Amino acid sequence: MQFEKLGPYRIGKKICKGGMGTVYQAVSEIADESRGLQVAVKALNPQLAMADGFRDRFEAEIDSLKKLDHPGIVHLFGYGEQDGILFYSMELVEGTSLEEEINAGRRFDWHETLQIGIQICRALKHAHDHGVIHRDIKPANLMLTSEGQIKIADFGIARLFGGTQLTTAGGVLGTANYMSPEQADGSAVTESCDQYSLGGVLYALLAGRPPFRAKTMPEMLQMQRFAAPEPVSHYAPDTPAQLDKLLGQLLAKDPLSRFPNVLVLSRHMEAMAKALSRPAEPTDDENGHTGVEAAYRIDLDSESNLQDLPTQTIDPTASAASVAKVQELSPDVYEGRTPPRSDELASSEHPEPTGADFATPTEPQPRATHFTTVDNDVRQRRETAREHRLARLAQLSALALAIGALIGGGWYLTRPQSADELVATIHAEIEKRGTDDLRYVADPLKEFFTRFPNDPRAAKLIPYRQQLDFQHFVRDIRIKSRVAGQAGLSPVENVYFRSMAQAETSPGDAAAKLRALVALYDPQNATLDPDTAKFTSDQRLLIVARAQIKKLTASTQQAASAELPALRKRMAAAAKIQQTNPRLAGQMYEAIIVIYSEKKWAQQIVAEARAAAQVVGPTRNTN
Repeated sequence: MQFEKLGPYRIGKKICKGGMGTVYQAVSEIADESRGLQVAVKALNPQLAMADGFRDRFEAEIDSLKKLDHPGIVHLFGYGEQDGILFYSMELVEGTSLEEEINAGRRFDWHETLQIGIQICRALKHAHDHGVIHRDIKPANLMLTSEGQIKIADFGIARLFGGTQLTTAGGVLGTANYMSPEQADGSAVTESCDQYSLGGVLYALLAGRPPFRAKTMPEMLQMQRFAAPEPVSHYAPDTPAQLDKLLGQLLAKDPLSRFPNVLVLSRHMEAMAKALSRPAEPTDDENGHTGVEAAYRIDLDSESNLQDLPTQTIDPTASAASVAKVQELSPDVYEGRTPPRSDELASSEHPEPTGADFATPTEPQPRATHFTTVDNDVRQRRETAREHRLARLAQLSALALAIGALIGGGWYLTRPQSADELVATIHAEIEKRGTDDLRYVADPLKEFFTRFPNDPRAAKLIPYRQQLDFQHFVRDIRIKSRVAGQAGLSPVENVYFRSMAQAETSPGDAAAKLRALVALYDPQNATLDPDTAKFTSDQRLLIVARAQIKKLTASTQQAASAELPALRKRMAAAAKIQQTNPRLAGQMYEAIIVIYSEKKWAQQIVAEARAAAQVVGPTRNTN
């Protein structure tokens, strides 16, 4: 794509190109104070606008990004469409990305790393306060300006393209090197995911490499979910023990083990930077802590009273000459620089999509040209907010009265649920959603058995807990089969997954193979003792196989009851015309044999059709 103008911008040189579109340097020709301003304009690939639902997602995501106005976030100026090309304009950042700095061999010391982390946290807090999660924090999306300030680029890009065919297998988004375990598992994305990715970035600044390296995407996803990284001090020996511990907390697999929010994290890092910058004292404090450790503890004890400090800058002297860059979600073509090293990033970057990845409409409809300035939207919102301010003041008196009621009812709303309430919640959710996936009742089940193990209703809930455990087990085995392939599976696992692969198209055959599997490996018909956790992986899988046999058998019976009456009518119709038109009757018998010979429930009719076909004789058309 090459343009002379897009909306009110005169297009200049191309900055970078990727699978999502092309970024150009441009000059604003808007008739206001922004005339002549140098900006970056991203023109999206025309096929993207043709993808199902993309245009709606584009408008919705831009609407949420309008809320972001922070010096640590690349500013969005405007957005629009011209001749079917969606585009948006943003701040042109003079500087380099942290990815470029790392690839150039720069290693950041612990003090620089903490200051970068603090700046990123401040920007993320602003975004999280406005309900926006970045989802793809990585060095390529973090710009280091010529003044040493960090700016986060590509907010919302991961979610914007999440519904197209541009995602990885299983709908997993983000760059795998810095992806949280929740994203790797396909679970819901929360603010805590940004914390995990930030931990990976800080690790890379110190170590010169991400926490994990893998040759394939499945291997990397497996490591993000289950592997523990080497301590960063293994690669950067000068890293203080406190910072090493903090990175371990950020890279925890359980989101609850990370920080409550990025505000608490930033104040923790501010206290750490202040404490570690003090000279070590040889004497012990009253608790037996020495030097920096004692000072650090004092700062952490008072961190809740810290006020936001002025943004500190990073010394950019190790950077190359300032170059305007705007980072793509998956940048793969850059003008004027060498791409990132393949041994570090090739395994996690998304491939550039080809034309086959997009649906092409038969008749492209002409699109109206329009452009909207974000500042105008913001100004209008501020005016509206001012008009409502007086009304809000009037509401304060009513709010004060409501506070009393809230305090009175607060205990009831925040108290732990009773056993009756937990049981009611579990049964209501199961009645509404079924039992195919019990993860939605995992928390109330766990709370019930932890707090009320002797409740008489526990016995009726044990099967749900067992089924939930089995579902977790099967999901883990399925992931193992995807990552390790057939060579990494036991014979029982191998037969089970090959049988289940047939379940959708041939449930009867799948059930027959599972019966054979159980008969071969578990002839004594083992059952799970609720008080026993000594079963092997194969034994647990055989118990799951029995449950699947019941489901597949029911599915087969349902298909038989639905199709058998119609099939018998066709047999009767063939028999009726057999005397007058034997050839047509024979063709009908042969059709029944071809279509239903592999269906277990249709074997009797297939046998009748074979016998009738032999009576009729050959019916093949020789013309």
